[in-house]
Amino acid sequence: MKLKELQKILVKGLENIKFTDPFIESRRILMEVLGISMTDLILNEEQEINKEKEEEIIDILNRRKSGEPLQYILGYSEFFGNDIIIKGKVLIPRPDTEVSVENILKRLKPNDRFLELGVGSGAILCSVAKERADISCLGIDISEDAIECTKINIKNLNLKNAEVKYSDLFENIDGKYDIIYSNPPYIRSDEIENLQIEITDHEPRLALDGGEDGLDFYKKIISKYKDYLNKDGYLIFEIGHDQGEFFDKIGAEIIKDLNGLPRVVIMR
Repeated sequence: MKLKELQKILVKGLENIKFTDPFIESRRILMEVLGISMTDLILNEEQEINKEKEEEIIDILNRRKSGEPLQYILGYSEFFGNDIIIKGKVLIPRPDTEVSVENILKRLKPNDRFLELGVGSGAILCSVAKERADISCLGIDISEDAIECTKINIKNLNLKNAEVKYSDLFENIDGKYDIIYSNPPYIRSDEIENLQIEITDHEPRLALDGGEDGLDFYKKIISKYKDYLNKDGYLIFEIGHDQGEFFDKIGAEIIKDLNGLPRVVIMR
């Protein structure tokens, strides 16, 4: 089968999947499996694809049609200029979360200590550590999959200033930090089943369920963070689009994302 014919099959097969661009995703699949560039993809439409690669591509298409996220299939996700390996049941990092990284980096000073509560894949921890080799970074999680995935990303990105360990929020944390960050589970429990199939059937509920009002973990962190934050330090959260009112009432600074929605909260 020719490359252009295979791409048409991919685009057609991906058309009915919500929240994706079939054309862009089909190109990404072809580039990944065939090991070619965008230029190769455009200039070599008539190239014949061998049967083995063709079957591999169709298998990916079928997995996508069943709702499996492409990041899980390919084993990585692009985030803040890095390829973050996705292994095990960890939350896939979203582009909107890059706003959190930008706001963390703005507030870091040389020799600061950074703590992330709930690392997931390690995308944020690793992005911060890579951008700022002059600080020390610690991430914690209760998920063994998250801890293992983060260790892989720390090693893959050759980071000497980042580590991860098991802790239930502040349970195993010693000392104080200059920035404490968390993007905790914030979906209301009764809303999870209404999310897209890629999330409900594949991503870990542990990383999604924020309790009845979606605020359980924020409240737990807020009740204890001052014992672990240095003077003039910052507590930074990523929040859901409908949670700004809660943080506005407690006097937090709220930063909006590119879509004009509340995204990052800054507290002292």
